Amino acid sequence: MHSGGVNLGGAHGADDTLLARRPLEDDAEFDITAMIDLVFMMNIYFLVSFLTAAMGEIAMPTARHVAALDPDTSVRITVLGSLDGESISVYLGNGKEGEEIKDPEQQETKVREYVEKALADGKTNVLIKAEAKVQEGQVNRISLAAAVEGMKLHAGVTEIDEP
Repeated sequence: MHSGGVNLGGAHGADDTLLARRPLEDDAEFDITAMIDLVFMMNIYFLVSFLTAAMGEIAMPTARHVAALDPDTSVRITVLGSLDGESISVYLGNGKEGEEIKDPEQQETKVREYVEKALADGKTNVLIKAEAKVQEGQVNRISLAAAVEGMKLHAGVTEIDEP
């Protein structure tokens, strides 16, 4: 039986056989499990730290160059987008107060009448509140309908949280 050694040519005894030497260099292997664990722990730490900082309240400075409109001298028109993204709903009032106007021609006519009546009642400001997803062209169309001489137009974008 061959034992894996080198035979020196003598008798086949155990004394004449040299065993093969192991290579001087071992394979370059090291255990990186601890390093991977450390990297994962650091990722978790930074993720939690970032989320905690991002979710914290931010102290915002108060605005110095704007003032809230006086409800006694202003009227509000609310413009909400629809699911299709093309059509809009107009409410003559703050939020979803009053009737919903969906027809574009009726929207312009009723907005103009509403603003003219408000001007006759002594109001001087029109605030058009539009939902963020309403296209700018739609807001401009309502703004043009509300542009009555003697009224000052104001526009704002609102995010509406619907359940």
